[in-house]
Amino acid sequence: MRNLKILFIALVLVSCNHSKESKNSQLDQELVTVTDSISLLMANYHYNPKELDEVAYLKLEKEILKLAKKVETNEAFIEGFNQLWADGPFSHVRLAKTEKPAEEMAEFIDSLRVGDQSVSLNWEGKTAILTVTTMTGVDTKERIFEAYREIDKKKAQALVIDIRNNTGGTFAGIPLIGHLMTEPIDVGMFVSRKWWINNATVPKIEDVRTLSSWEGWSIKTFWQDVQEQPLTRVRFKPMLPYFDGPVYVLTSKKTASAAEFTVDAMAQLEKVTIIGETTAGEMLSQKMFDLPYGFQLSLPIAEYYSTRIGRIEGKGVKPDIALNQSIAMELAISLINGKDQNEAIARLQEELNKMEEKPLEGEAIYLFGNMNDWGKNSDTSPRFEYKGNAIYEAITELKQGTYEFKIAPMNWDYDFGATPNQEKVTIGTEVSLTKKAGSENIKIELVEETKLIFHLDLSDKVTARLTIK
Repeated sequence: MRNLKILFIALVLVSCNHSKESKNSQLDQELVTVTDSISLLMANYHYNPKELDEVAYLKLEKEILKLAKKVETNEAFIEGFNQLWADGPFSHVRLAKTEKPAEEMAEFIDSLRVGDQSVSLNWEGKTAILTVTTMTGVDTKERIFEAYREIDKKKAQALVIDIRNNTGGTFAGIPLIGHLMTEPIDVGMFVSRKWWINNATVPKIEDVRTLSSWEGWSIKTFWQDVQEQPLTRVRFKPMLPYFDGPVYVLTSKKTASAAEFTVDAMAQLEKVTIIGETTAGEMLSQKMFDLPYGFQLSLPIAEYYSTRIGRIEGKGVKPDIALNQSIAMELAISLINGKDQNEAIARLQEELNKMEEKPLEGEAIYLFGNMNDWGKNSDTSPRFEYKGNAIYEAITELKQGTYEFKIAPMNWDYDFGATPNQEKVTIGTEVSLTKKAGSENIKIELVEETKLIFHLDLSDKVTARLTIK
């Protein structure tokens, strides 16, 4: 009987292993099929077939195939695929689960309303500050039209357009630049595979002079048209009301795709000054395609050439005034207020350097106390995160009770503790701390379980200050 039991268990284990192997084998086959389908779609629809013969792309194809044979879930394949393509030879390639068929996705994007967070209009005196976070959405376009009417009504003297966090989308850039123009401008052209199949040279503006410019708001129609023609002419026309004051456009490394195309177009206007960082260099037009087994691929079907700087993909749009994007707004306002550019940049850069300067030279500090056995287990000791401007913060949740603690590095060479005769600290009250080895414990009493932020200010080189929020 005992031998029969052992035999039964062994058979069950073999059966389970066989089932698992069969499942993994089936997934491998499915993902290899998906990988082959991706390669086929690229070969049939990518904007320039010659780029698919380059070493970087062929190497990436092999890495994707290895990934397909290694992962154990569809989710892991999607994540790995997108990670590999994040550093791929060109942008706008992404894999996802199918939420809607590709044709329906185009119609969905055309009718999408993204919400009021897409556009905001604020004021600094007579300066309008227009922030646009996406180029997608019917309502984004509507809000930009509305913003320009408000700018005209309030007679703004200057305009700041902030697209530092705009990663692109569809056609909201058209009204963004249209209200800044008095004459039509040829800004560039989209180039499809039909051009590269028959031409070896980069297209020039002369190649589109006789073409009608593409006009419309539908991404579905655009995708169809841009694939049917070798070149698609992009020409912006003026819109009313016209804003005739100085314009400052703020950019960052995040500014991408349709937002880059918009920045480049605005840069052709004399009254526009671009401030910030070179944009992402991800300026292609992508389209969704359905794949087997519930996957969907986005791949680039056209690239863009600017009449001003040529190809944007891979190099981005350079600003007129290059500096850290975090101080771009402050510089724009300073220039609008008549400050000297060099003096303003020097002052802001000095402030930025101070903010980024770490008083502890990068040494990690922790919250140690009776709540975590004074750091005997480093995993339960909250680490302070540097927030800039000599501020460190740690967050933890403590139950009701009385606690004693200090702030110190892991080696305890020194610690921040209570000053002599210091009472218990209370939430919301700033207290001074002593920095030395072996200082007094800081004490706090909680009447209920509370999530606390320990805010340590080291801007004063003599006295550290702590506020518990």
